[in-house]
Amino acid sequence: MQDVFIEYMVKKVRPPIWVLLKIAIVLGAVLLFVLFFILAPFLQAFSMVAILLAFGSVYGAYRLITGMSVEFEYAFTNGEMDIDQIVAQRKRKRLVSVKCREIDDFGRYKASEHENKNYSQKIFACDYPTNEDLWFFVFHHREKGNTLVVFNTSEKMLNSIKMYIPSPIMHRVFRIGA
Repeated sequence: MQDVFIEYMVKKVRPPIWVLLKIAIVLGAVLLFVLFFILAPFLQAFSMVAILLAFGSVYGAYRLITGMSVEFEYAFTNGEMDIDQIVAQRKRKRLVSVKCREIDDFGRYKASEHENKNYSQKIFACDYPTNEDLWFFVFHHREKGNTLVVFNTSEKMLNSIKMYIPSPIMHRVFRIGA
């Protein structure tokens, strides 16, 4: 069998209310900037601190707003799925690393089917949790227990996953041989 390597990225979609949050952060930073500059002449010995705080508020707002940008990178290599969370293109965190043969359940994600199931951990590594075109898998993590992972995928990655998941799951999900 030939080596398989597929990468896929998806950007997390934020609800419209997040635009208001960004506006509030910008307004707060502008307000703090102006306030510290107005206070600087009155603080005499501490005027430099006020100026630093003014610029610090702008930098803090920048970090907060850019920190709202989240992407998920899926890397599928020879039957192993790795999912990383990338925040503001500056911080990467591994969320999941699982061999497909260790997957206990797999299929299209429907929230209603998972409401009453008992998972130790739920990972939503997808663009939007109510998206109609989501997939899921369940596996047992050594430390965290029964874990549900919800993700987006491409047709190419889905076809590769098919080759590595346990046969009963593959036949049930993809209706092969039925």
